[in-house]
Amino acid sequence: MVQMNLHKIIISLSLAFLILVIYIIYLIGSGYSFVGGPANTTWQTVINLLYLILLGFIPPILWLIFWIREDPHPEPKKEILTVFFAGIAVVALAIFLENYFFKSNQLFREVFSYSPALFQIVNLLGFAFIEEICKMLAVIFTAFRSKYFDEPVDAMIYMVTAAMGFAALENILFIADSLQYGVNQTILVSAFRFINAVLLHASTAILIGAGFAFSYFHHERRWKELGGAVVFSTLLHAAYNFFIINNTDKIAGIPGQLIATGLVLLGAVAGLFLFEKARRIINI
Repeated sequence: MVQMNLHKIIISLSLAFLILVIYIIYLIGSGYSFVGGPANTTWQTVINLLYLILLGFIPPILWLIFWIREDPHPEPKKEILTVFFAGIAVVALAIFLENYFFKSNQLFREVFSYSPALFQIVNLLGFAFIEEICKMLAVIFTAFRSKYFDEPVDAMIYMVTAAMGFAALENILFIADSLQYGVNQTILVSAFRFINAVLLHASTAILIGAGFAFSYFHHERRWKELGGAVVFSTLLHAAYNFFIINNTDKIAGIPGQLIATGLVLLGAVAGLFLFEKARRIINI
C-alpha cells in the first residue's frame, strides 16, 4: 500500500510539474519573463517565478488547512498530498475539455443561430460542469480507492483537497498573466482569488463531497445524491463566473463582483453546514 501511494504521488507530481514547465516554456518562448512585457534579467525571472509559486499556492493551502482542521480524524499527510497534486494534474484535462466544448458550442451556434447571451450561458455551464467533474475524478482515482477513505466526512475532505490543488494551478495561470501589469496588480488578483475563486472551488467541492458522504452507507442513493450535488455545484460555479464576467452590469444597483462574492460566501456557509452534518452521520 505504501508503494502504491508513493507511485500515485510520483505520477501526480510529475504531471503537475510537466504542466507548469510547459507553460513557463511557452511564456519564455513568447519573449516574456511573466512581468513587464519582454524578458529582462535572469534575476527578475527568478523573482517572478517565486511570485507565481507563493501567490499561487499560499491561498489554496491556507483554505485547505482550515478545512482539514475541521476533520475530527485527520487523514494521512501522504493521502492529502496525493489528492492535492491529482487536483493540479486534472487542470490539463479541464483545459482540453473546455477548449473542445467551446469549439463545439461555436459550431452549434452557427448551425442553430442562437443568441450571444445563450452562447455565453452554455459556455459558463459547460465549463463549470467540466471543472467540477475533473475535480471529482481526481478524488475517485486516488483517495476513494484508499483504505483511509473510511468515513462519510472523508469524501468532503478529499474533494476540498483536490479542489485546492486545482485552484493552486489555476491561480498560477491567472497570476502569470497579471504579473505583466506589475506586482501591485498581482497582489490584488491574488487577494481577490483568495476570497472568491479559491473559496468557490472549496464550496462546490464540498457540495459534491456531501453527495458521496450522505450516500456512504446507502449506495442505492448514490446517483441521486451525487447528481443533485453536481447540479448545484455547477449552477453555483456558473453563476459566479457570470457575475464576474459581467461585473459592469448591475442588478438592483449591486455590482456583479459583489453579487459573486455573496454567492461564494453563501456557498461556504452551506459547505460548513453540510460538513457538520456529515460528521454526525452514522450507519443506521
